[in-house]
Amino acid sequence: MRVAFLSPLPPAATGIADYSVEVLGLLAPQYEIDVFHDQDVVDSGVVPTGCAVHRADSFLARHAERAYDAAVYQMGNAEAHAFLYPLLKRVPGLVVLHDLVLHHSRARSFLASLEARAYAQAPWSATRQRDAAASISGYAVELAHSYPAQAARLLDAQLGTVGDLLPYAYPLFKLPAEAARVVGVHNAYMAAAVREEVPAARVVLLPMPVTATPVRPEAREQTRQALGLGADAFVVGCFGLMTREKRIESIARAVARASAQLPRLRLLLVGPSADPAELEALLTRHGVRDRTTLTGRVPLAEIPAHLAALDLAVQLRYPTARETSAALLRLLAQGVPTVISDLEHLGDIPADAVVRVDVNDEEGEITRAMLRLAGRPAARTRLGQQAAAFVAREHAGARTRDAYAGALHQTIAGIS
Repeated sequence: MRVAFLSPLPPAATGIADYSVEVLGLLAPQYEIDVFHDQDVVDSGVVPTGCAVHRADSFLARHAERAYDAAVYQMGNAEAHAFLYPLLKRVPGLVVLHDLVLHHSRARSFLASLEARAYAQAPWSATRQRDAAASISGYAVELAHSYPAQAARLLDAQLGTVGDLLPYAYPLFKLPAEAARVVGVHNAYMAAAVREEVPAARVVLLPMPVTATPVRPEAREQTRQALGLGADAFVVGCFGLMTREKRIESIARAVARASAQLPRLRLLLVGPSADPAELEALLTRHGVRDRTTLTGRVPLAEIPAHLAALDLAVQLRYPTARETSAALLRLLAQGVPTVISDLEHLGDIPADAVVRVDVNDEEGEITRAMLRLAGRPAARTRLGQQAAAFVAREHAGARTRDAYAGALHQTIAGIS
């Protein structure tokens, strides 16, 4: 089978790029794969041997010259995926939705033009309004297709405010789902949501491939020492890009409260910050900067040792695009006891593998979880073991490979 695989690739600033490399490694032995991207720079050394790498603007010509049996589109809520939209309409295939919510990036693809931004800065200008009409019209048409009853109000809200919460309620995934032969998703909640919005869609679950990385027994103490964390510290950590959605402020407030009863409590934030100055100010404002270690971006090979340094992870996500988080699954795979947001799309994770906190009382529930688990090492061990067993069972590479094989066969069946 000859497959076209369209996706961002490393070093693109999206976790989907790394995911795609993992999936390509699983599929390359079985398929003839051409990989298409829309980047100035690609780390082609990480792409599996046998996969040819091309610019996306050559895809249609290559398909016309020698048709692919199936096309696979890796779609997420970031501008790095904008190049997929015109192509998936021309060559329908397997669309893998990593995020249920695509509205933020889709709106930016229309409203980030020079003309649209100029109009946003001077909405009273008739000239700027005329110049921006084409960009705004394209966005309005897509809103009308997906949400005909609310389209006009959504357009006004998007043009007239600077907030970004409304798109979570109107995810705008209908066009990609309708264009797809098959829609692949990573959790049952997303599968149900796609079927409800697009009843004719053929939806398949694709396990996200995650494998535990062995860590040397001495790595925990060595990493702690390097980070200035004492051997007796109770280290609570968060992993990945430090954004508002990770609820860092709730975590900082909880650490401040819990430290009154647990002076040895330390906070470890592993990953880059979307706004380093704001993060520093937030930690200082809540009185926890002195007990917090910020690593910044950590090389991928060093992340497992940093995870081993944790006693407890707090990996929250709200608001959410209903995605399955690779960062969360890596924590679970490494056997790190983890606190997560109690959200429907995380229902695939067994109740005994994590601690869930109500988004309406994050601070209180995180505080209580830290204090409870700090004194119960056996409970933390059980959580970690159950988490690791879940990932090893449900997210094994073989399961991902077989699920993709089934989805590709369905895609071909939908064409014939």
